[in-house]
Amino acid sequence: MIGGSSYGSRPEYLPDFMNDPRDGDGRQVMKLDFAENRALAAATLGRFPAATGDVIDFGATPFEDRHWWDDEEHWTRMAAELFSSYAERSERIAVIWGNYLMPTVTMPLDVAVRHTRDILDAGPHFWIHPLGGSVLIECLMDGQVTVVKIPSS
Repeated sequence: MIGGSSYGSRPEYLPDFMNDPRDGDGRQVMKLDFAENRALAAATLGRFPAATGDVIDFGATPFEDRHWWDDEEHWTRMAAELFSSYAERSERIAVIWGNYLMPTVTMPLDVAVRHTRDILDAGPHFWIHPLGGSVLIECLMDGQVTVVKIPSS
């Protein structure tokens, strides 16, 4: 297990706009510290059994919806639709990366929609959580995108 001192130690792995203080969208991205990340993970990912690696075990967890993207253009359209379906325009969303070295970030929904391709390119896999919402969207690099309702504690 990677300790807290490694969490978020490589913010340069994030998409460029997230680290650019001159970029209007970049200034709206907030990086979560270790304690904030742990709290968010406990309220989201921590409520699901993990399969091999750290992806959700959907053999043991029913899901709401599943999609597949074929290429980056298809991903961009599908992600915009999914984000808008599960989050209000005024909401912020969290992006929780499968790479613990990258800090979890939050941003307004419209910023995420504009940068869906950048988010995908950062990889490896990641989860999207509309803050205040009850779903988690798992995005895997093989093209699988699964929407799951977060169980109550």
